[in-house]
Amino acid sequence: MNLVKRGASAITFMNVNLVLVGLVYLFSSTFTRLVLLVTEIASQNVTIVDFVLALCVGFIIDTFIALCLMFLYSLFLVVFPQKWFRFRFGRWLTFGGLFMFIYAALYLIVLELFFFAEFSSRLNYVAVDYLLYPHEVFVNIWETYPVPTVLLAVLALSVTAVWFLRRRVNQTLEVGSSLGRRVRTSLGLIAVSGVMYFSLSIDTSRVSDNRILNEIAGNGIYNFWHAFVTNELDYDLYYATIDETKALECLRRQIKTSDAKFIDSDVTTLSVQTLDRQIVSENPTRRFNIVLVLEESFGSEFIGSLKPDGKNLTPHFDSLASEGLLFTKMYATGNRTVRGLEASIISYPPIPGRSIVKRPDNENLFTLASALKEQDYQTIFLYGGRAYFDNFSYFASHNYFDQIIDETNFSHKTFSTIWGVCDEDLFSNALLTFDSLHNQGQPFFATMITVSNHTPFTYPDGKIPYDPEERTRENAVRYADYAIGKFIADAKSHDFFDSTLFIFMADHGARVYGSQEIPLDSYEIPLLFYSPALIPEGGRNDRLSSQLDLSPTILDLLDFNYRSQFFGRSLLRPSGDDDWILLSHNRDVGMLRNDTLAVLGIQGAVELWLRDSSNGELLFLGEDSQSTLSHDAISYFQIAYKMYKQRQLRAFQSPARQNDNNK
Repeated sequence: MNLVKRGASAITFMNVNLVLVGLVYLFSSTFTRLVLLVTEIASQNVTIVDFVLALCVGFIIDTFIALCLMFLYSLFLVVFPQKWFRFRFGRWLTFGGLFMFIYAALYLIVLELFFFAEFSSRLNYVAVDYLLYPHEVFVNIWETYPVPTVLLAVLALSVTAVWFLRRRVNQTLEVGSSLGRRVRTSLGLIAVSGVMYFSLSIDTSRVSDNRILNEIAGNGIYNFWHAFVTNELDYDLYYATIDETKALECLRRQIKTSDAKFIDSDVTTLSVQTLDRQIVSENPTRRFNIVLVLEESFGSEFIGSLKPDGKNLTPHFDSLASEGLLFTKMYATGNRTVRGLEASIISYPPIPGRSIVKRPDNENLFTLASALKEQDYQTIFLYGGRAYFDNFSYFASHNYFDQIIDETNFSHKTFSTIWGVCDEDLFSNALLTFDSLHNQGQPFFATMITVSNHTPFTYPDGKIPYDPEERTRENAVRYADYAIGKFIADAKSHDFFDSTLFIFMADHGARVYGSQEIPLDSYEIPLLFYSPALIPEGGRNDRLSSQLDLSPTILDLLDFNYRSQFFGRSLLRPSGDDDWILLSHNRDVGMLRNDTLAVLGIQGAVELWLRDSSNGELLFLGEDSQSTLSHDAISYFQIAYKMYKQRQLRAFQSPARQNDNNK
């Protein structure tokens, strides 16, 4: 204590409080990591070596973040005159700032634990995207989690911590520090932080082949910042590439089908006609209405007809599956709705960073809607929530959808959450819209996105024999399935039914889980084609497929002749290559073929993994950028990215129709 009073250089107001900031953060972050390790240690078979390694590597990253926070605080102390801290205002400012920092650090613990429980990940692209919609996200969190209890508990702990620290902090307020010393301290912090910044990367936390363990070893703030600054990654700068001529050759080989003829027979340089091919059917076109329903988080794990030994929560869907065409090996390309929309409507690969639905320069793309507009279809986009979310309204209105209808336009609403109306309300309003379109004498194409199977997992009472107040994902799935069954039952009494193809597909799986680098099991989703007048009962398609293949498969089923720029292929046609799927997870993208997965990571990494067909586990085979699979994967993402950047993904529309589309 006497040393403080004498103003010893080792113990000054600046030094003590900077160290306090660093220690508080290191404690909170280490505590979070310990909790995650303890809760995951059994399910992930974590060894003591893995445990210690995750803690040590994580502590290094935590130290970097702590130094950054200390540097930011030091800038404030450099600018703020030291003598002011001896007055009442300075004391209140000091203790107020200390309280808010401790409160934020403790609340971050809770936030990360809840986020990890939902996504099995540190803060990532999902957290960045949610920042754009604070109202919806805040209300969703408020309705899903015990927010008041958490806030009060964190408040009590923060007040207690400040109370115990008050004497030490008060003593430091009497000790000044020269401006030169404060500047030197700040410069020292930025120098050390800078060295660590260039020594670390997002892959520093990769301590094993277990994705969950790598996530735990990571740091929420560091991962969030990396996701924020890499939301639109330059593929050519960060990912593996090959010679462009070789890439074009690989890509064209993979998308070729028996009914397709390329416009340019030999392409060696990327152009607007790189992928253009004429699709020719030998049969007359069947101009059926098309109703595509993207079901929120409707993963295969819930579907009895796909996982008979699983949860079996979907009797209505399973009944329809026995009457239609069920695709049994369908995968989502990502874990966000915008990825599902991008893949199913545009048939576009999930390039690293944001979906093309949310990127700039995404107007007048070649999509399923534009192809059907060429066939004189009416097109409509229906969303259970507000269409500004995830840029849906802008994307649809600039990509050949004649109408955009969301919850603000629904005349019949009985139940809603912060995300939008219940699925029944979406479907009942859609039936009214379909009647109107049918009466106009033209076929129609409708894309619908549901929202009920989403946190807080609430739904109308009395629809299924389960209490809505339980708020479980399983009950939300049961309600979504009930709404599907009711939708089809109601549609059967409408005139348009017999000439309509109904398609039910998940936008993505329920959640990301598992230790795999790209957790394949989480990406399994159902796809069902249902149309009694068009499709024989009980059909099953067992080809490995993804959402990219949806649009070309729809048009092939209806025997359309059209000019295509899709990256996917019809699942009804034999191809010249083995089946494959494309996936994305955070910053990694990949291609799966014949149980071998090529993963393209940042800094040009290319890894091969072998999937055990008996249990789904992945075995690391090593890094290999020269294999055929690696080249095929690279060709997809390299060419897709370059075509987007060079604005070569444009619809084959006449100028007049393009003008109409943009009005």
